[in-house]
Amino acid sequence: MKKYFLLLLITGLAACHKPNYVAIESPWEPDYKLDRSESSIVAFEKADAQKMPSESGIILTGSSSFTNWKSAVQDLAPLPVINRGFGGSTFPELIYYAERSVIKYKPKTVVIYCENDMFGKKKKSPEQVRDAYVALTKLLKEHLPGVRLYGISLKPSPSRWAQREDVIKANKLIQDFIKTDKKHDYIDVWPVMLKNGRPDAGIFLKDSLHMNEEGYRRWTKVLKPILEKTV
Repeated sequence: MKKYFLLLLITGLAACHKPNYVAIESPWEPDYKLDRSESSIVAFEKADAQKMPSESGIILTGSSSFTNWKSAVQDLAPLPVINRGFGGSTFPELIYYAERSVIKYKPKTVVIYCENDMFGKKKKSPEQVRDAYVALTKLLKEHLPGVRLYGISLKPSPSRWAQREDVIKANKLIQDFIKTDKKHDYIDVWPVMLKNGRPDAGIFLKDSLHMNEEGYRRWTKVLKPILEKTV
């Protein structure tokens, strides 16, 4: 009897870490060209040709919050960070360029940040954002067995505050998925970006979307201790 209950316990624990890759919403087709950031990827490749980063590093992949983090390597030093954020990318674009912007480096850790999917001309639901995140992580796990993944919450931006309920819902759906996936963690940046319950205007540029140096200082304070545990 004890063996039976032990077997059930082990089975249950294994199920808790089995990724739920099943889509929960109908497919969403991009209304833009997936290769619109080709010049950025080519620039990465030219830099790699000059000096290829070492394997088993930490890749930052995502949209403009990473693209504009020019001091990421210095801010997160001595961690072996490779910043491969490009343009104002979306999850479909991250998937399209995954081989050339992430997988080729054979990283030990991948940190994902992408917030633009719901803010294009063609409506995209929080559920479809979750599904796109899931598709990206499934691809990475297939090509990089043993990789550790971190998903950063979609940040609270003043210019997008009116759509915060959709952002909150997408974050919750992504977080729920991450809980089912082994070696995959969720990083919540909301607490350090709010002031009196609203986005802190003092950490954003004039466009009320992208962060200034103080914003990145706060991100560093959150991310660095977490990433240090992976080295």
